[in-house]
Amino acid sequence: MKHSLIASLLALLCTACAISPEQTLPKLDLPRMQNALPLADPGEASFNDPVLNTLIGQALQHNASLAMAVANIDEARARLGISQSAEWPSLNLQAGTQRQRDDVPARFHLAGAASWELDLWGRLANETEAARQQFLSSQAAHTGLQLALIADVAQSYINLRASDAQLVVAKQTAEARQKAFSLQTTRFKGGLISELETRQAESDLATAQAIVPQYQSQIAQLESALSVLCGLSPRALIEAGIPRGKSISEINNSSPITASIPSDLLLRRPDIAQAEATLRASHAEVAAARAAWFPRISLSGLLGVASHPLTDLFAAGSKTWQFAGNLSMPLFDGGLNAAQIDQAKAKDKAAAAGYQLAVQNAFADTLAALKSRQFSMKKTQGQQRQIKALERQLKLAIMRYDNGYSDYLTVLDSERNLFNGRLELIAAKRDQLLAQVALYKALGGESALQ
Repeated sequence: MKHSLIASLLALLCTACAISPEQTLPKLDLPRMQNALPLADPGEASFNDPVLNTLIGQALQHNASLAMAVANIDEARARLGISQSAEWPSLNLQAGTQRQRDDVPARFHLAGAASWELDLWGRLANETEAARQQFLSSQAAHTGLQLALIADVAQSYINLRASDAQLVVAKQTAEARQKAFSLQTTRFKGGLISELETRQAESDLATAQAIVPQYQSQIAQLESALSVLCGLSPRALIEAGIPRGKSISEINNSSPITASIPSDLLLRRPDIAQAEATLRASHAEVAAARAAWFPRISLSGLLGVASHPLTDLFAAGSKTWQFAGNLSMPLFDGGLNAAQIDQAKAKDKAAAAGYQLAVQNAFADTLAALKSRQFSMKKTQGQQRQIKALERQLKLAIMRYDNGYSDYLTVLDSERNLFNGRLELIAAKRDQLLAQVALYKALGGESALQ
């Protein structure tokens, strides 16, 4: 009999272990990676523009989407507390009275009651683990939203400063062409040039003037988008607008440049952390669903006092106690438990696929950001060399025109090329900074713009 009892207990323990297997993650085919750069907290991102840093701080404080994510964390924390409480005994105070017949005095009682479910199969433990992983998932989602918000603010600000610079170039070009048109008009009236050259100058002036409102419209749209990201009120936007800091050419990168994918990328990215926590939660949910097949054993007890007259409630001999054990096991539930297990398994498969997809996206994003940054830097350098050549070309064209060796159309073409070249240089610098922001985001908070 003794050996049979020991064998039964060992069998139960082995069954419990089988219900709650060790959690494993899918095997992934990962490339060789280098040592990582220092990891920065997304909430502590710092760019070399104080105004941009201020805007990011405002966004992290006042953005409505981020406030919703914080509320989700609070909700997940509460669910974890609920799950953890189920693993502990519950204590209650009971008081009442009972009367059966007119000739029997009323019975009064006051007692403390306790109950506890023995979690032999790990159902409650796995439900708690699932809730804990869901809490971690909500924290990772909040971090990911912080990261995305910082990147959005930085991208919008960089686009804004680029549009500001392009507007300056457009205005300067319009002013220069206004002076040229006035000069050509004077020359035409003096009989020095033909009307064709005057109309060419007038056409270029109109073209330059038409571009100015386009950039003004872009700036207004970008300011509105930034105000929403930063949680600014409509009054603050209208009265104060979006402040400006460094120009697009002054926002430089001085941090170490990684040339390959860092070795701890899987630890950096909050979306991967979120997917992993979701997968671990689904593992625990499968184990909890399997444990629901097995008996639930609970213990309960009561200790207190009871008497027929209320005055004798605390008298000697009024003490009462009760102890009970309860076992319940599903025999027929219409397939409920089986369906719940199937549901948990399907959810686990989806979570595993989601984890693999998150890892694939992480490496794809990082590789694309590294390439984009590399190419954008080369493009900026090429545009800078082009500007120097175009400036020299315009100077020579004006000299040849003043000395009568070429017509004014050559000057206009040179001016037009220089104007477009300056706009393209600003766009190239903008794209380079946007690539740095994309790299910051892809690396899960790497300070790529510090």
